[in-house]
Amino acid sequence: MKIAAISILLLITSFLKTNQDTLTVTATYEGVDDGVYYFSSEEDFNTYAFKEIEDAASSKYNMADRKLIGTEFEVTYTSEEFLDEENETYEVLTITDLKLIKKN
Repeated sequence: MKIAAISILLLITSFLKTNQDTLTVTATYEGVDDGVYYFSSEEDFNTYAFKEIEDAASSKYNMADRKLIGTEFEVTYTSEEFLDEENETYEVLTITDLKLIKKN
């Protein structure tokens, strides 16, 4: 019975669409703090806080290296919305690719 219930649950949730967009921004690397990667953009005057980074992107550069601070990157990322316990929407930004534009 448990297997049937789990199978039905997986089947139902596999058809649910998550709100996820893929975006690209040119931004300056500001550093990493508590596993969050910070970039700032002069194009739109935003600061981006990326909570996750895919393995393919993280293998390109050692983002823990302080020498990269001030370096300009083309950052490709996904933006995914989730609901918390109080039904409030929050966003998680995940880096999917990094391309070096200009070293500081």
